[in-house]
Amino acid sequence: MKVKLFYGLLFALLSVVLVAGSGLAAGMETFVMGLPGDARSLDPHKAADTMSFTVIRHINEPLVTVDGKSRRLVPVLAERWEMIDPQTYKFYLKKGVKFHNGNDFTAEDVVFSLKRAASPESMHAGSRGKFIDPEGFEIIDDHTVIVKTRGPIGGWLETMKHPYANIFSKKSVEEAGEEYFRNPVGTGPFKFKNWIRGERIELASFDGYHGKKPNFENLTFMVLPDTSSRVIALETGKVDMIYGVPSSDQERLKNSPDVQIVEATGLRLMYLGMNMEKKPLDDIRVRQAIEYAINKEAYSAVVYQRNAVIAKGPLPGASTFSPEVKKHHSVDLEKAKALLAEAGYPNGMTLELWTSNFQDRVDGATIIQAMLSQIGIQANIQVFEAGAFNTRMNGNEHDLFIGQWGMQTSRDAGTFWTSLFYSGGIGATNWGRLRDSEIDALIEKAQLTVNDAERSEWLQKIWDRLNEMTPMVPIVVPDEIYATRKNLEGVKDLADGQINYLGDLLLKK
Repeated sequence: MKVKLFYGLLFALLSVVLVAGSGLAAGMETFVMGLPGDARSLDPHKAADTMSFTVIRHINEPLVTVDGKSRRLVPVLAERWEMIDPQTYKFYLKKGVKFHNGNDFTAEDVVFSLKRAASPESMHAGSRGKFIDPEGFEIIDDHTVIVKTRGPIGGWLETMKHPYANIFSKKSVEEAGEEYFRNPVGTGPFKFKNWIRGERIELASFDGYHGKKPNFENLTFMVLPDTSSRVIALETGKVDMIYGVPSSDQERLKNSPDVQIVEATGLRLMYLGMNMEKKPLDDIRVRQAIEYAINKEAYSAVVYQRNAVIAKGPLPGASTFSPEVKKHHSVDLEKAKALLAEAGYPNGMTLELWTSNFQDRVDGATIIQAMLSQIGIQANIQVFEAGAFNTRMNGNEHDLFIGQWGMQTSRDAGTFWTSLFYSGGIGATNWGRLRDSEIDALIEKAQLTVNDAERSEWLQKIWDRLNEMTPMVPIVVPDEIYATRKNLEGVKDLADGQINYLGDLLLKK
């Protein structure tokens, strides 16, 4: 009995030492992230929303990516690469990589995935996918592949940070068809377990992962659209971290003994979008009148408690391109009314204003409604669940809408504008339905230019043309604010807005 007691005490002592040495707190087996909305799809070719990409980021991987902090290209599934000529890339793939179902990762999977990204099956086919040459693939061997683009493409490798360039298992997708993405299989650090729509998505650490293992066994994304419920979930320990911290709670949470607040540079442009294919918004005078009615400073104060940067144009400040700002509208209600009268609407008009059910966007819609009423525009607000909103926005029924577009997946201005304003993105990401041959031509020239100085000239022309046409009212870039348990480490290293990799976070005692 004494021997058994001795070994029992020894085992207990060793356990304490090991836990103390690792610094991990109890309960780190599962990390719970509170999101303001559910994913739309776990197929990155059928999604363009932040919540979908937040989850996909942990399941699938690209050949290369861009480090969010350094903004440098780093290898993922490709060990290295060569640029044979301005439109030809040779990738040397990492060996020994497995998909979650045990299939080997090979060059065949790369060809299949990138061809799919450029096909009509992908909602990114008209934007990022259009730069891939579907006939420009050559498999040298299982771990060497050549990929061609449609001519020289400026910053093409950098676009692989976007989930459109993720690699799937050819065999698994072909066997499962549409059902594949009900149980997605990737090469990433986490594998899919379960999805209860509107409630939670559950992932588990992948034992066969080829890179650094996550710091916890399970990752759960809990869907908490109501801001109060999300904050309470954090304060009561139901979740370890939340996105979408309401401005009204930030100061209180900063003083909480159990919570920490971390602020980072914002990457999301919040804007008032306008459907340019519908009357009266097809008239530039009406669009300009709406811009003159929007008080961006008041919007920032009411919706974000001034935790935001006022937008000077259709681009977040995090972009690697710094435009010359030539136009900056200030509020002018009399000029707005005069423009409406000139366009044939002296008594104003009635428009629908659509928004998803994220609290900041609902609040934003309410204040815009009040601002537009001052120039005789009655904006009837319609609030949709986030997934339904994204689906409906691909149609042509809307008038005005509260939108956001971020730089979590790219800091490149050309890529940003291709998604929002290129005519090929209508029905997918070009919600304002802008069709402008000059914008299209400028975007193509910028994207087909690999010389940085020349490319900057084309980007400036795009900036100027967009400001002239007023296809949207850029309002603010909110600060990115994370709220976490007090003992969570690594949050200050996050740099990709709400599409961060969470597996490196640590809970300390």
